[in-house]
Amino acid sequence: SLQATVKVSALQGLNIQGSYTYQRQWGPGWAYDSNYYFLYNRSAGEGYSNTLPRSQITLTETYEIPFGKGRKFGSNVNKALDFALGGWTASGITSYYSGFGFSPTLENYGATNTQPNTGPNNRPDKGSTDPMSGAAGNRSQWFVGGVGSAFLFPASNTFGNYPINTLFGPRFIQQDLTLSKSFALTEKLSFLLRTDATNVLNHTNLGLPNSDVQSSSAGQITALAGGATMRKLQFS
Repeated sequence: SLQATVKVSALQGLNIQGSYTYQRQWGPGWAYDSNYYFLYNRSAGEGYSNTLPRSQITLTETYEIPFGKGRKFGSNVNKALDFALGGWTASGITSYYSGFGFSPTLENYGATNTQPNTGPNNRPDKGSTDPMSGAAGNRSQWFVGGVGSAFLFPASNTFGNYPINTLFGPRFIQQDLTLSKSFALTEKLSFLLRTDATNVLNHTNLGLPNSDVQSSSAGQITALAGGATMRKLQFS
């Protein structure tokens, strides 16, 4: 993995801290019949992990809007205007990660080839085309399914060789935002007004597609990514 951090402090009321991670995890047991591969043929079962995204970015932002008492602009405005417009603070968290890896699967070996009774018998052979090429690239068709081009039937009583977790699902992007203001009623008494928005841009973060290449719905996505939510607002 490669990890990098950037930090911006007190830039006209703006504070940002960001981190970037590039990571890969390689080993046996990430897809298909991992027990078989572990016991009998570890090298054939080696591939990339499907538990980590390759790239991940996290930004935290805090911005004290420079207007109102004690701030750069409007420090001498009257109490009524300061009460309404002064002292606001915006903060947020930006989350991004690239798609998680997944592996294509088979239901059977077709009408002419014999499927092994045990072991990783749902792994296709690698064909000559890219399953992402020509796909709509959305929830209706993330990749092109079917057998005969990108995916092939293995020979009878053999196991497939499609590289493990080398297809990638949709990326995840989410911006959370908080807007808050402290109202000073007296020197000792104040109250805080706060709005929290989860996924404020209401971006749809899709989950992984149907990986069964023989299914009529191969490549379709019917669920959100893990941890994803549509926009939610909370007032306090």
